[in-house]
Amino acid sequence: MKQPSKLRKPVMKQLQEGYVKGEIIPTQSLWVRIFHWGFALSFTVVLLTGLELHKPASFLALNYGKLFIAHVVFCWLALGFLSIRIVNALIRRDNSLIPKIQDLKQFPKLMAYYFFLRSSPPPSRKYNSGQLIIYFSWFFLFLVASLLGLASYWQGKHLIWVWHLVGGFQILRWIKFTITIYFLATIPVHIYLSLTEDISRLQAMITGFERKPPPNNR
Repeated sequence: MKQPSKLRKPVMKQLQEGYVKGEIIPTQSLWVRIFHWGFALSFTVVLLTGLELHKPASFLALNYGKLFIAHVVFCWLALGFLSIRIVNALIRRDNSLIPKIQDLKQFPKLMAYYFFLRSSPPPSRKYNSGQLIIYFSWFFLFLVASLLGLASYWQGKHLIWVWHLVGGFQILRWIKFTITIYFLATIPVHIYLSLTEDISRLQAMITGFERKPPPNNR
């Protein structure tokens, strides 16, 4: 059987047609990029130090006091970067990170695409339904974990109502740990899809611009 000519084209030629000849458009503002990389770095330190503080690894022999200081400092840094993103969204009236009903309706189709049951992803806004669910949950859960962290840091002197709300200090710690596991499970998915699904999206998060393929190649 004769294969379609499109499949016989060299891979490099297809890449050139799809991305080199594509239109360069701005998609990520400077403040969004500052938030993304600043938050990513800060939150990585928060996760690693938080896990170590939760259950210290004896073979690392790290200073607990210095580790705790690093954890608190980078928590505040992460909150600062998150504040930049929220303020920027309010000023620009950007609701691209808030899931809507029509976005959620596309989620089953998106999962079908990821599991190779569809040849193309469903239509989406700036971010697809999967990204919206993950990003929005990250923001929400990070704020929750920060509140729980402050409550545990003050050891009942302040925010004692948070202790009563969740049912005690030990349950508070386990909620924080569960949130950490959620982040550890979803962040690799985000990195993998960023590197494999559409590399131009990663380019946009560095330069602010991405190449969109010509209409006949979309």
